[in-house]
Amino acid sequence: MKLHNLQFLFLTVFLSATAYAEILNNLEVVWVVDGDTVHATKNGQLYKIRLTEIDAPERDQPFGKKSTDNLKVFLRKGFIDVDLEGQDIYKRHLGRIYVEGKDINKKMVSTGSAWVYDKYVTDESFYIEQKKAQNNKLGIWADEEAMPPWVWRQRNN
Repeated sequence: MKLHNLQFLFLTVFLSATAYAEILNNLEVVWVVDGDTVHATKNGQLYKIRLTEIDAPERDQPFGKKSTDNLKVFLRKGFIDVDLEGQDIYKRHLGRIYVEGKDINKKMVSTGSAWVYDKYVTDESFYIEQKKAQNNKLGIWADEEAMPPWVWRQRNN
């Protein structure tokens, strides 16, 4: 019986740590760091948000500046809603960003502004959007030699 209680306690702690989710509305965008990271505030609190499901080109990588510029355009209204799903090792909030109900993470992929982040993707529909962008040679897909950011980081670190 004691082992069962210990297992239950472990499961409860594990699930509470991994099942963190919070929806925040009307955050004000203060800085688009790059194509997959945004800083926004609400009630004086700063949220450093890493967009989930995607990985955008690094700033020093080909198409990095364009990816960042595209995200700035998608967030130009200045206010976002975010579905937060936890934090990464850098203490950034992980989340899906929405503007007027539109999924901006998915839009980054569908416009060829970011890759589906294979290592962390949980929503398989992102691959459909990526395939459409590839077929239409949008953004990063216009370059047949385009390198995923995770490969770029590995080669340049």
